[in-house]
Amino acid sequence: MSKFSGLVLSLASILTVSTALADPLPVVAVNREIGLSMAGLFDNRVSGGTYSYNTSSSAYYPAYSSTSHSRYRRIGWVPGFQVDASSMFTVGSVENVYVAAQFVLGSGSRNYKRSYSSSTSLYGASTSQYGEGSGSHSTYTRGEIGKGFLLLHNNLLLTPFAQGGYLTEGEYTYGDDGSSTFVGAGVKADYALNSRLVLRGRFGWAAQLERRFMYHGGVQSRWEGGLGLDYRMTRHLHLTGGGDYAYTDYGHATSRYSYASSASSYSETGIDSSGAFQNGLVLHAGLAYQY
Repeated sequence: MSKFSGLVLSLASILTVSTALADPLPVVAVNREIGLSMAGLFDNRVSGGTYSYNTSSSAYYPAYSSTSHSRYRRIGWVPGFQVDASSMFTVGSVENVYVAAQFVLGSGSRNYKRSYSSSTSLYGASTSQYGEGSGSHSTYTRGEIGKGFLLLHNNLLLTPFAQGGYLTEGEYTYGDDGSSTFVGAGVKADYALNSRLVLRGRFGWAAQLERRFMYHGGVQSRWEGGLGLDYRMTRHLHLTGGGDYAYTDYGHATSRYSYASSASSYSETGIDSSGAFQNGLVLHAGLAYQY
């Protein structure tokens, strides 16, 4: 082997090793992490309804009308933690294939408030309300798979994804207040301000497959949005933080009924309407290991 051939082989070996050891792009590196964060979970779930009915006069009762309103609200913060794991790799000729998983757990006590008011044509109006502490235990598990696209001179990574997961809520134990599987899609964006700091954003939608709180037809939609940052302190150790917001519409239902008796010349009509929604915020800060 000539000296020139040996020099070429040595140089090729050095370039190969250098390429293998080179850091990935910052926007790709933040998608190759395993992280643990402390979290604070805020939740505001509201449900309630209005019920009204009217009766005609009869031989035994005068004409009568009544309207009532009820409102139930659980609100407050609880502590918890969050685990994130993600990977971005190449499959054949397809680059930046993305997979990720997240688990969030919260446990503590929130305020539970109830108000009720009624008004009748015979007895006038009355109101009542009370509030007390209520246990709150929840888990949120999500998986994502997608494909990233590099833009703006490799400083921006847009990743459309499909998602699916499972969530539980409970007052005494996890899940005794309802649980649901969900599926949906979304897009996430990672933008590198420099080689160390990456800003992150996420927007997603999902449909809950099991009925929760409002048991009637229609899709229960969950809308999600989040902002965060990832700061590389060392080659492998990153500081992470951010906030994630979610809004769930459990829908509205209205039912009507009527009753009439020809024997007593009595009739009654009524309308019952109800609805529920929930919004929540998770603030988190922690450390991640880039592999």
